[in-house]
Amino acid sequence: MAERIELSITGLSHDGRGVRRYKGRAVFVAGAVPNEQVIACVVEKKRRFWQAKLEQILTPSPERTTPFCEHYGRCGGCQLQHLAPSAQRQWKQHNLLANLKRIWADTDFAVLPPLTGAETGYRRRARFHAVRLPTTTVAGFRRWKSHTIEDISTCPLLENALNTAWAEKRQQLLQHPPQKPIQITGVAADNGLYWSDEKATSAPYYILNGLQLYFHPQSFIQVNRQVNEQMVTQALNWLALNSSDQALDLFCGIGNFTLPMAQQAGQVIGVEGVSQAVALARHNAQANGLNNTVFHLANLLEDPTQYAWAQLPYTKVLLDPGRDGAQTVCRWLKPMPLQRLVYVSCNPATFTRDSALLKENGWRLNTLQLLDMFPHTIHTELIALFLPG
Repeated sequence: MAERIELSITGLSHDGRGVRRYKGRAVFVAGAVPNEQVIACVVEKKRRFWQAKLEQILTPSPERTTPFCEHYGRCGGCQLQHLAPSAQRQWKQHNLLANLKRIWADTDFAVLPPLTGAETGYRRRARFHAVRLPTTTVAGFRRWKSHTIEDISTCPLLENALNTAWAEKRQQLLQHPPQKPIQITGVAADNGLYWSDEKATSAPYYILNGLQLYFHPQSFIQVNRQVNEQMVTQALNWLALNSSDQALDLFCGIGNFTLPMAQQAGQVIGVEGVSQAVALARHNAQANGLNNTVFHLANLLEDPTQYAWAQLPYTKVLLDPGRDGAQTVCRWLKPMPLQRLVYVSCNPATFTRDSALLKENGWRLNTLQLLDMFPHTIHTELIALFLPG
């Protein structure tokens, strides 16, 4: 018989589970939140930690909330709807700082309040799935850690235009079921709604800093337009660009940071590892009349010193890597002539690792800010400013 234990939950793990130390080991309780008394059923015992499921809440946390979506708990999109948004941000920041202070204990860096936007209706892009079963067709999102599809007609996190378009698309799929499982991406661009499985007469774009940034429906963009706009503004503030700067934007994508940077700097070099993104970035620079940009295709997980662009003297640099981080370039980037470095991260673990490399190279963490890019999910994003140490 599974062991039942009573716990006072004291923290939240990086994957959204309540946590408490018990008999010298951490116990992770799925569904529990900090500051509540619970009965948990232990489902797995390992040497250093136990895993448990929530059986009963004896004293609920004042920060516990009622999930607003009927699919919560099955759909894999959200993990934290049962916790108030302010508490979500608080614990994400707490966990981030706990890891960083192991490296930066000797540095008094500033922590700014999180950049936030709407807590629902914030996603302008989403990936949907549809599959034909023996007796029916289901269309929606994948369930948590599963390839099974949760049948969903509307999602509270999607922008209204995307929700409306999905309802229509879903009806088409139900009326004409696919012969094999399909995956399609929908995006609410500033010039209309686009689907990855449909040919469009014009390309989608979004407007940022008065610029039109064209993209492909399946290419990466920041899905939260409100937080993206604030994030770019903050990056520009911290970089403090002027006409004498030659700036470097690594992992530049389609130019989300590069082109706003080019509005202020003398020249900006953008480097990206995806050829389609580089082509779009060049097109975006030309379409917006920004002739002070140059884009290069390069694998930034390899030693950058092999490339000619890496030999140029830069004064400011921005990093916006994927979840793997920027380990190789952080080993390469040193202050002087670089004066400022802004790092945008979607993975606190690789950011923490990379910040240690930057410290070894002579950089000092100056300011840190959480980005609430994905409310109600376990994803933590941040932006940080480094200065010569």
